[in-house]
Amino acid sequence: SDIDREYYGHIKFYEMLAKIVELYSKKNKQYATDNDPLGNFHRCGAMASKILKPDNKSLAVCLAYISKQIDGVFEMVGEGKKDCPDELKDKLMDVAVYSIIATILNDEYGKK
Repeated sequence: SDIDREYYGHIKFYEMLAKIVELYSKKNKQYATDNDPLGNFHRCGAMASKILKPDNKSLAVCLAYISKQIDGVFEMVGEGKKDCPDELKDKLMDVAVYSIIATILNDEYGKK
């Protein structure tokens, strides 16, 4: 198997990859299901397709970030997911912060 294979290059590279694998696993446990390991992207894509306006790209990105945080809240509260990398209050604060930023981006776009 590839695990037993000798790899070449800097050892820190492989240590960082191991940390990325661990982080991905923790986050995927929160957002995904066994049937859909990319479920969070599919759900957020469905939300984003309803709210994004292609003429204001900055606002669109911010709204996508909001939808990602809201999806996390739904998973924690609605699905009862535990052992999440972030706490519920962190997700809710992120929604608040991104909402204020979205308001500013929307206002600035209207001035152009």
